[in-house]
Amino acid sequence: MKFRGREINAGTLKSLLKNPFVKEIPVGIDITNESIVVVELAPIKGQPGSAELVNLAITNTPENAVRDGEVIDPSRVADAIQQIWQENGIKSRRVITAVSGQAAIIRPRIKFPVIPIKELKEVVMHDAERYIPFPIQDVYIDFQVTGTVEEDGASKYDVLLVTAQKQLIDTYMETFRQAEMQLVSVDVASFSVMRAIEEKDQEENPEMLSVLVLIRGETTDLNVTRAGVPLFFRSIPLGSSTFIEVIASNMGVDLEEAVKLFDKVAIDIAGDEIYEDPMIEQASQEVRPLLKDLSNEIQKSIEYFHQSQQENARIQQMVLSDRGAKMKNLDLYLSHALGIDVEICNPIKSLTFDEDRFSLQYLTENATLFATAIGLARRGIDEL
Repeated sequence: MKFRGREINAGTLKSLLKNPFVKEIPVGIDITNESIVVVELAPIKGQPGSAELVNLAITNTPENAVRDGEVIDPSRVADAIQQIWQENGIKSRRVITAVSGQAAIIRPRIKFPVIPIKELKEVVMHDAERYIPFPIQDVYIDFQVTGTVEEDGASKYDVLLVTAQKQLIDTYMETFRQAEMQLVSVDVASFSVMRAIEEKDQEENPEMLSVLVLIRGETTDLNVTRAGVPLFFRSIPLGSSTFIEVIASNMGVDLEEAVKLFDKVAIDIAGDEIYEDPMIEQASQEVRPLLKDLSNEIQKSIEYFHQSQQENARIQQMVLSDRGAKMKNLDLYLSHALGIDVEICNPIKSLTFDEDRFSLQYLTENATLFATAIGLARRGIDEL
């Protein structure tokens, strides 16, 4: 994807500060209101598409520094980023980041006439305001042709349109400016996760419908795809932060402790879950009502998608990602509630890494938390 407008392009929003002579591989950095996750990858010589894990780090986002996908306090976030770089000896000053939730407006399957791409750009820019709730001069715009269809006896392009508010993106640009780094691109988090995980099932069954669910920060993002092409997108205003805040409020603990408890939550499916810590047991009970709310919203989204399709195809698989996917047994809970196969994404299995430097157990237990940043770092390699 390539955001266009003010020379912002290539599948994402491009910084105006790009230096074409710099050959450093961009580092993936995923910023939410909860955490800052950094992943540095390196290509493996002679193995196209392969990558080695060079650096991985995570720190808490300064409290109240990020809200609704916007960096409210660039200075404090920049300081936290610089500290990660110093502590981990990261050399590259080029970065790729992501936005999610309502920070990005995604409109799939918009029909446009089959015309030369140069002309199509002009038509999309002219018509984009029909599909977004903001004045065209206030957003960055990107689009990608995802296929062709027959409509009213004529061939039409299926176009995926993505926009993001300039005011919001500019807060990221300012953050990295203060951190003395070059923001190369801004991606969409769900697209980044798609890049991070292997698509074996889609290769075996390209017509299968699947839904990627990112439970992160203040939202849960749903992205229905077929053969890697987005068909439907919805952002639910209930994310991992919602669960964490409920734990903090109901249990009388601070947010830092609530995050630690949330990361160990286990959902009791059949009444046989054994909790070693009464605090974790209580936290697991506190989130049950929210789990039902989330499940209901996901169900509504899936039903809406099915009703909006002219074909009878149904979603067959769900893949969970990001911090919320760390809840033990969440895949079983949602599979039972929704009646579809659910699995947890594992972007680690496609990476090579030194087990003397990186604990396999730690990487496996936290794989979903790193998924977006891994996808961003992979993009950095792909664009070399």
